[in-house]
Amino acid sequence: MKKAAAGVWLTLGLAACSTIYNPATQRQETLLSTPIEIAIGNIAKAQMGLTSLSMGRAAPEQLARVQRIGKQLAAVSDRQDVPYQFGVIKDRSLNAFALPGGTVYVYSGLIQKATDDELACVMAHEVGHVAARHAAKHLQADLGFLVLVQIAGRAGGGSGAVEVANSMVGLLRNGYSRGDELQADRLGVRYAWAAGYDPQGMVTFFEKMLAEKPEGAMDRATVWQRTHPLASDRIQKAKEEIAKLKSETFPRDGTLLKKQGGS
Repeated sequence: MKKAAAGVWLTLGLAACSTIYNPATQRQETLLSTPIEIAIGNIAKAQMGLTSLSMGRAAPEQLARVQRIGKQLAAVSDRQDVPYQFGVIKDRSLNAFALPGGTVYVYSGLIQKATDDELACVMAHEVGHVAARHAAKHLQADLGFLVLVQIAGRAGGGSGAVEVANSMVGLLRNGYSRGDELQADRLGVRYAWAAGYDPQGMVTFFEKMLAEKPEGAMDRATVWQRTHPLASDRIQKAKEEIAKLKSETFPRDGTLLKKQGGS
């Protein structure tokens, strides 16, 4: 009986993932199906207490601004098979984050200090994480395909919902890898430009971050130990990506993944 049950879950697991070409990363990748990823994202939101797109009595005008910009960015993302949503959390942090399945939250502190171009670039970075499926890949590596399929198949996620939330909180606390962050920066520059914003906003925002928290000699000396790229490195990479935009043709409507509801 146990062998039969294991066989059923293995079959479901194989059906819930597939190897596809991901236009955001420009690689063939084995990924969770979109419906499973969306279900896992909804479970994470519920467990993390993100019950609304306006958290902590965020100002309505901030939510409207974020959603206006978000709609423009979602339209040019390489990934068009998720229901993008954009929300605000009332908090002084200069931060934003994306969950599996297309939900992006921006902290009010960032909204207050950023110009529209800067805000668009930061949000485009988070859309880049969604398009590249960075959070979903983290969960796949941390918990495994079969576990995620089982959790997604239970009402409310069952006991596994806590595992999903803990994994996501750990990711948001510790950050993505340097490679993931730089890839999201690259995509963010391109999505912001494609949506009609000045990609130089990525540079000026990182300069603001650097002014808030200057880098010291020790930061540079120990860069090889860091999982997160230095702001100064991100500024340089963003400048290089902006320069590339001037020398190549990048369609204003993005390279869209047209398939809806699948992987």
